Amino acid sequence: TLYAGTWHGLFKTTNSGESWSEINNGLTGNYVRRIAIDPKTPGTLYAGVYNHGVFKSVNGGQNWSEINTGLTNLGVTSIAVDPRTRGTLYAGTDYDGGVFKSVNDGQSWNAVNSGLTNLTIATLAIDPQTPTTVYAGTLGGGVFRSVNGGDSWSEINNGLTDLNINSIAIDPHTPTTIYAGTRDDGIFKSVYGGESWRRAD
Repeated sequence: TLYAGTWHGLFKTTNSGESWSEINNGLTGNYVRRIAIDPKTPGTLYAGVYNHGVFKSVNGGQNWSEINTGLTNLGVTSIAVDPRTRGTLYAGTDYDGGVFKSVNDGQSWNAVNSGLTNLTIATLAIDPQTPTTVYAGTLGGGVFRSVNGGDSWSEINNGLTDLNINSIAIDPHTPTTIYAGTRDDGIFKSVYGGESWRRAD
């Protein structure tokens, strides 16, 4: 089972991509920028829709409901679900909106931006073994890390030559190993939890 977010809504396949079906019932807007699956309950999905915020499905995408209470910026670029703490998830936004956190499955959101000197968020990633450690990739400000579930953030850009971060991936077996994809300078790697970076090519 796979999901694809496109400029024209959400699609789902249950046969490894042999065929796809639209699953847009309840979605407002068409441009789906991000999909996140609850690792504890795979039938629960979250979708970030351009300028329409976050939507949630509890039945594998058959129906969607808007969950934007407290979300003051609807330009959602990224969603990350805590793999261990049920109900906790994060949403990154653009247009200087920063990071929002929910501790009740998205029913309400609060901004968690202390220490973020750049609030244009492109990507979020959660340490799978220590989920209170969260990474935020920004456009123009590099990578920030929180070790307390978003309560505060610190810049970790030592060695990065491009501060436009499009993606972050964490090694699930060795989560101190992190990869950051940049806009112009390729991929960078850290083996120290982001304390320092080097080119990965």
